[in-house]
Amino acid sequence: MAVRERLGGSARQANVGLVRFAQESWSELGKVTWPERQTVIRLTAIVIVISAIVALYILGADKLFELTVNRGFLNQPGASPTPGVP
Repeated sequence: MAVRERLGGSARQANVGLVRFAQESWSELGKVTWPERQTVIRLTAIVIVISAIVALYILGADKLFELTVNRGFLNQPGASPTPGVP
């Protein structure tokens, strides 16, 4: 019986600790100075544009590397179109 009471007590304390943590976290979030909506939109657009530029750069470097390896080192021709079905 004592074991159950001890486990039940620690479970209650864990729940109280969790609730207290949530309350303190919510309180701290209220103290944060959040950016304006337009600032968030502008910075998000900048991140998307820079990500697209980096992706295009990596794509170009990859294609250049592929071309160099295939034609320069392996002597393979470039991709040829598949023949049409008569």
